[in-house]
Amino acid sequence: MPRLIVICTIVLASVFVFDVASEPKPLAKRLGPTPVVVELFTSQGCSSCPPADELLGRIAHDPALRGRVIPLAFHVDYWDHLGWRDPFSSADWSQRQLNYVRVLGLSSAYTPQAVVNGTRELVGSEERKLFDAIEAASKRTSSASCSISNGMIHIVAPREVQVIAFTVDEEKTTNVARGENGGRTLVNFAVVRRLTRLGRPVSGRVEMVLPPESSVVLLQDTRTLEILAACSVNARSATD
Repeated sequence: MPRLIVICTIVLASVFVFDVASEPKPLAKRLGPTPVVVELFTSQGCSSCPPADELLGRIAHDPALRGRVIPLAFHVDYWDHLGWRDPFSSADWSQRQLNYVRVLGLSSAYTPQAVVNGTRELVGSEERKLFDAIEAASKRTSSASCSISNGMIHIVAPREVQVIAFTVDEEKTTNVARGENGGRTLVNFAVVRRLTRLGRPVSGRVEMVLPPESSVVLLQDTRTLEILAACSVNARSATD
């Protein structure tokens, strides 16, 4: 075999090995023990949002991530006046996003925006950055915890937290007639339909009744908006 061909073959083989070695591990194999909440602020009226919605859907449908990464999609309403009213939009979700804008020191809200555990934000369609943020959050230890069993929420909170329950639709399909996504059929995942604040902030060991149809619970710092713990009815058991 001519020397040039041998050299090219070695180079190509090295590039292949490097590419395989540089491929990141599946997200589930990278995670630490702490459940992570990913809040996606999105809208059916935003042409940049479908890739982020699809990424959230992959997280939601990955059985290895069940209860370990908790996705929540909040459909904001400030796109509604541009030709299409998102049927899942709410001014409450826009306000929740603005609360993050304030505490994170951002200049404005945007879509698609992902917020990880209430402390880090990024463009919701940037998979590698999102997975890195999830991995980092999963490896942070917290003395707070929550779990759900037999219709009750079991809480341990070292400092005062707001307990928030969410009613979530796992998957919804919409034929969008107008706006930036006009003519498309969009599938949205983990769509938040209702948020329930369970009384005043609490601390210590507390048990509360899970509201009907709620499936996700967060313990959130009322000042910093950091999510100290989260749990869901879909959490994997120790034997899964």
